[in-house]
Amino acid sequence: MSAEIVIYGAQIVTGLATLVVAFVLFFQLKQQRAVAQRELVLAINQQRQDLAVAVATNPDLSDINFRGGHDFADLNNQSERIRFNRLFAAEMSLSNIAQEYADLLHVDPDLALKTSFALFPGRRKFYKESLIRFTLPVEFIEKVDEYIKEIENNVGEDGQDLSVLDPEVRNS
Repeated sequence: MSAEIVIYGAQIVTGLATLVVAFVLFFQLKQQRAVAQRELVLAINQQRQDLAVAVATNPDLSDINFRGGHDFADLNNQSERIRFNRLFAAEMSLSNIAQEYADLLHVDPDLALKTSFALFPGRRKFYKESLIRFTLPVEFIEKVDEYIKEIENNVGEDGQDLSVLDPEVRNS
């Protein structure tokens, strides 16, 4: 009988040790998840910043972005159209990622997306006519389509919806 007590005691100690290890692993995984999320946020923000800096420091790209954003037809040649397409595709991909991780980024990704389309009719037109619509998730495409429809119902196909710049209108 004393051997049974020792065996039961050993099983209890082993069970408790296993439980302690499980708790330690749980908290380590929780910490690793937080670190991974922080790294993801930093990477997304870095990509957005890199894109903004690339446009801001390159006068030709900045000019292409401006002209294409207002009217895609204002781009002079195929090279400019391709550069605008690449820039726009990068922005849309980052916007899609921001939609997915908005809670981690602590931003309103809809505001940036709506503003981009509200102020730049060329972007709306390019988006509607380009193949980019086939490279993004369906949910994101549906959301962008709804924004564009709403904007164009308010200001027409070539208009600018400046109401997105008014904080009172944005917050209502």
